[in-house]
Amino acid sequence: MAWRPTQYLIEGELDNTQPGKVTGWMRFVGIRQLVTFDLRGNFHRDIRGAKIRFRQNDPPQPSNEASRYMEGFATEQTGDVGDITSGLPPQDYVEYPYIEWYSEQNGRVVLELDKDEVEVIGRPIPACESDPICRQKQAQNMARFIAGICAELQVPAVCPSLQVVSDPKFSHWVTEQGRIIGEAHSVEAGTNGMSFAFVRLFSMPEQAEYGYIDSRNLQAKNIAA
Repeated sequence: MAWRPTQYLIEGELDNTQPGKVTGWMRFVGIRQLVTFDLRGNFHRDIRGAKIRFRQNDPPQPSNEASRYMEGFATEQTGDVGDITSGLPPQDYVEYPYIEWYSEQNGRVVLELDKDEVEVIGRPIPACESDPICRQKQAQNMARFIAGICAELQVPAVCPSLQVVSDPKFSHWVTEQGRIIGEAHSVEAGTNGMSFAFVRLFSMPEQAEYGYIDSRNLQAKNIAA
C-alpha cells in the first residue's frame, strides 16, 4: 500500500516556513543523489511554520537490499503533504514523529521516527492561530491513492474512511466545493459550460444515471485535486 523506507533513511530536512508548501531534502542508502521535495500542504500544528531536521540514531549502511528496495524511488518528489508531525503538543495525530506524503511519482510514502531523531528549527505558528489538518482532506488523499492503484489493476477500490467504492471504469471525479462527492464516465463536452455524462454520487449510488452536469464539477482522475 505504501513505500516505507524508514530503515534506509540517513537524514533530511523539511521546511514549512512558507504556508501551503513543504520543501526540503532527504538522503537514503541505495540512492546516490539527494531526494528533493516540493509538496503542497502544511505540517501539523505542533511544527507548522517551522523546519524539521532528522537523522537516524543508527545510520543504515549501503546494501544490495537497500538498492533493490529504493530502485525506482524518484529523486524529485512532488505531490501532496499527508500527515507530518513531530508528535509534540497539541497532538492532533500521533505521539511520535510521522512523515507522510502522496507522491506524484511513487504514491504514498511513510516515515516513522523516534522523538530524539527529530529537531524542530524555528518557532512554529502558535497552535491557537491555525486549524488542525482536515481529516476529510486526508481521507480524500487516501481515496485518490487507492483509486489510482485499483485503476491500474482494473479492480474496484474501497475506502472505508469515506465509505466510497471507486470504480476504475469511471474516468472523472464529481466535485462540490472542493470535495469529491462522486464519479462519472462517458463524459462529453456540451454547450454553456455543461457536460453530458453518466454520474454516480457516493451518497446515492443506486440513482446513477446519464445527465447534464456543470463541467466545473468534473475533474479527470489523473489530475490531483
